[in-house]
Amino acid sequence: MKIPLERKNLYGYIINSIMVIVLGIIYWKQMNATGSSLWNWISLALIIVILVMLTTVFFILKAQLKAKKQSEAALLKNQKLLQSIINNTTNAISVKKINGEYILVNEKFQSFFGGSEKNLIGKTNHDILPKEIADRYLEADLEVIKAGEEIQIEEIVEQSDGPHTYLSVKFPLFDISNRVYAIGNISTDITERKVITESQKAADTFFNISIDSLVIASNERFLKVNPSLSNLLGYTTEELISNPFANYIFPDDLEKTKEAIKRLESGANLVSFNNRWICKDESVKWLSWNATSDKNTGRLYAVVRDITKDLILQEENERRMNELYENQQKLNMILENISDGVLVANTDKQVILANEVANELFGIEDDSKISIDFSDHFKVLNPHGGRTFPAQNLPAEQALGGKITNDIDVLLMNKETNEIRRVLLSGRPIIDNENNIAAVVVTIKDISRYKMLEEELERKDQESRRRIGFKSTDSKKKK
Repeated sequence: MKIPLERKNLYGYIINSIMVIVLGIIYWKQMNATGSSLWNWISLALIIVILVMLTTVFFILKAQLKAKKQSEAALLKNQKLLQSIINNTTNAISVKKINGEYILVNEKFQSFFGGSEKNLIGKTNHDILPKEIADRYLEADLEVIKAGEEIQIEEIVEQSDGPHTYLSVKFPLFDISNRVYAIGNISTDITERKVITESQKAADTFFNISIDSLVIASNERFLKVNPSLSNLLGYTTEELISNPFANYIFPDDLEKTKEAIKRLESGANLVSFNNRWICKDESVKWLSWNATSDKNTGRLYAVVRDITKDLILQEENERRMNELYENQQKLNMILENISDGVLVANTDKQVILANEVANELFGIEDDSKISIDFSDHFKVLNPHGGRTFPAQNLPAEQALGGKITNDIDVLLMNKETNEIRRVLLSGRPIIDNENNIAAVVVTIKDISRYKMLEEELERKDQESRRRIGFKSTDSKKKK
């Protein structure tokens, strides 16, 4: 059984006091028996002094023990307070001797190894970690001792949820002789911060190398622009940021730009907003803006594209389309106001255009259903003898071969009604810019009425001749 130091002091004082008192009684009896002498009185006085000194030492030791106990209690209280503080921080904290033995760790640091404080105190990294990792930590500790001041290093610690990156501040602890006796370590988990930093670096890289111009702005001036916008307008980044952006907007577009910014500030997004900007070389460019705003910060974020060439091309296309439309209208008017039927077909022999005369001839309103060689609707006959006209000699086939044909006389017999029309067919190819045949044009001139009139006139002429007794040359020869 362990006896407390206070009790040992008390027991020693009592025993020594009893021994001194007994010794004094013995001297007192000897003095009475042999008679008193100077030396006996001196010896008795010394015994009394010894007793007083014992008593004094007892109370001094008692006071010291009490003070020590209070000091130890205060120290324990402070240690508990310190341990409570370091246990409730998110940082991992440890203190180890210069030989590597841990003398203080907090709960966060214990979680690295999955052990309790008792399992770490008095142990070194070599006792709990693989040699390669432990040697790396030892080298860092030796660097601290060698430097005699704090150092910062990044360390990767494997944990249950994967590797974590810690920023560790290692610093020496000095004794009263100014010698390093321990090494302190405070490690901060910077895994998330590092991810954010890497993301920020990636975002900055994307921001700076983006082909499109990227902008962060307030409602009056640019806060950040990427090099693309500087290259686009010709100003330096410093020039764009240091001046209100209204200085660079084309005056006529300033009011509508201010209205667009107000819409952004109210929470609306800006999509394909176009305005003009004055470049450093005094040229004017059209920019298209897609923008949004952050209501918490009031910042505006935008992606900008130069659409100057697109608008010029669009205007040119519109002009060409207008010209094409006008030409188409003129062509339609010409086609609809001529008496001949007109067919236009592509190289696949598909009719892409027919005028009203041609539609009436074929009895079809849908141009695409008309056959350019007439075979689906008519029998094509030679007017002399009534034989079938060779398909390869028709104007469409000739035109597809690059030949021009004029006034081919044929008969068209309707396959359904057997109605016959006599027509003159002409054809010619349409050549594109590369000298290739792009389409063919076939014209149909209905001469049935003219032939009927011609025959009627000839018949009447013959009748008139007979009435007046006119004899033909052949008759005279016969006579």
